Amino acid sequence: MKTVLGFDSWVGGASHFARLVPALRERGINLVLLHLGSWGGDAGRPTTEKIGELEVRDIQYYKGLRFDEILQKESPAAVLFLSNDVFAHRAFNRYSLHAGIPTLRLYHGLVRVQSVNTGSQYKVNLINQARFLLERLPKALTKIWPCYLGALSRTKGSKADWMRFVTDILHLSRGHYIAKGSEDSRTTACAVYTQADVIHAVTKYGHKPEDVHVVGNPDLQNFGLQEDQIGSGLGKLDRKNWIVYVDTGLIYAGMVFQAADDYFHHLIATKDGLASQGYQMKIKLHPDHFRTQFPARLQDAGIEVLSNKNFVSTLQESVGAIVEPSTAALIPGLVGIPMLLANHGKLSSQTYGEVLVSYPRARSLNDVSKVQELLQEEATSFDLRAVEGWIGENVGPLPTMDMPKRVASIVESLIR
Repeated sequence: MKTVLGFDSWVGGASHFARLVPALRERGINLVLLHLGSWGGDAGRPTTEKIGELEVRDIQYYKGLRFDEILQKESPAAVLFLSNDVFAHRAFNRYSLHAGIPTLRLYHGLVRVQSVNTGSQYKVNLINQARFLLERLPKALTKIWPCYLGALSRTKGSKADWMRFVTDILHLSRGHYIAKGSEDSRTTACAVYTQADVIHAVTKYGHKPEDVHVVGNPDLQNFGLQEDQIGSGLGKLDRKNWIVYVDTGLIYAGMVFQAADDYFHHLIATKDGLASQGYQMKIKLHPDHFRTQFPARLQDAGIEVLSNKNFVSTLQESVGAIVEPSTAALIPGLVGIPMLLANHGKLSSQTYGEVLVSYPRARSLNDVSKVQELLQEEATSFDLRAVEGWIGENVGPLPTMDMPKRVASIVESLIR
């Protein structure tokens, strides 16, 4: 059985690898995830463990071996990444390609829900950005940067590669969005959820269009969206005066809001503004919140926190959704209900990607007191054919449950 390595900085994304295990095994391929958790991003993990059927190893398993030495020891048939923008991932990708090992980047969300073509898609909070940098500087100085510089040296990086290292540090320290990926962030092939992200893979990472494969959106399953529910909000259903707020966890990226308190007050102000117009607010939170007491705090304030199990059914009965830019924001559109892009309060300068902006039932929400007005205006201009066309373009290949098989087929072709 051939071995394929997955590579990541922590085990937080292990589910994206674990879903591939059965489909790869059917093709005689064993998937093992190598992560850098003990470098500080996920400290305290076991050296080896099982997450579902996925074999997982911390970098400590290799007892001080460099990345190139690990590749020599394991001799994987291919390497899979979820991201290649950070230096450690770029180093592993560089070593892999230098050794003639094919690599595959798996997009793990829909990128073009964000305004990736207009610079940074989030307003940087300077205090949070400074805190973010200080927390990560020791790891960068002792682990990440020496690792990457070693990779540049051993693979004979060009002068442009060395200059890119310096300029990337400067851009990232200021919270700037890097619109053009480095040469060593480009993998042999790339897998995206829907056709909408093909252009992103081509323009940012320099992939040839034929090397970018559309494999389907597994988030539809994760959020509980069944195929017979796609477009279900277009019919005359029994509507409740509910509006679902779809959050994207900005406070954990050091963006826009000072801290949890700041964001809590934003949500309460939104809830109160909706209540004054007769609407009840419910919320779908980013998973990062569930490591804190934030969900309980919202429940105590009278905001129902939705789970994946009741997210779609609640959307089906809602009069609309208020969304921040995330893959989860796609779900109200695929259900077919009105979508209000959050541009109120501290989100006044928030930008949104083409996928969300092009949704025919989307409107920009600049003032929460105008929600009723916006929904009434949207209803008068409703175009069923346009909405159905948008859904068809953005739902991705179906059935979504076959996404792992599509990825496994790509891996198998890379190995051949």
